[in-house]
Amino acid sequence: MSKPLFMNRRFNADLKNLSISAEMVRQCRDILSIPSEIGQEIDLAVSESVSNAIRHSNSVGDASIALRLISDGQKLIIEVEDSGEGFEFELIGTPDLDVPHEGGYGLFLIKQVMDSVKYERRQDVNVLTMEKYLSAKEDD
Repeated sequence: MSKPLFMNRRFNADLKNLSISAEMVRQCRDILSIPSEIGQEIDLAVSESVSNAIRHSNSVGDASIALRLISDGQKLIIEVEDSGEGFEFELIGTPDLDVPHEGGYGLFLIKQVMDSVKYERRQDVNVLTMEKYLSAKEDD
C-alpha cells in the first residue's frame, strides 16, 4: 500500500506561518496513513526545523521558507529551505541536559526522532533534509 506523495509550499518567514507546515504534515499523515508514534515524531521534526528556519532566516525583504514532503510510501523525505546565514552543522553538539536553558534543543530533538538528518548550503540557501521510515525498520 505504498502511495507516492509530493507536497511543496513556500511561505513567509513568520512564526504565524507554523500553522502552514503543521497542516501540510497533517495532510501527509492522512494520505500516507502514518502510524501515530511516527507521525508525532514527524510533527516534532517539522515544527522544530521550520521554526529554526524562520528564526534564523534573513528577515530583510521577502524572506521565505520552503517546505517539501516527498514519499514513495515507504520513507518520507522532508526538506526545509531558508535564506538565512549558513552554519556549521557538524559543530552543533548535544546540549547539556543537566543544565536547563532556553533554546538550543531543536537540532538535537530532530536528530533523535528522524532516521537521517543532513544539512547543506546550496548557493545562498540552507537546506535541511530529514528522512523517516514510515514503518518500523526490520533488524538485519
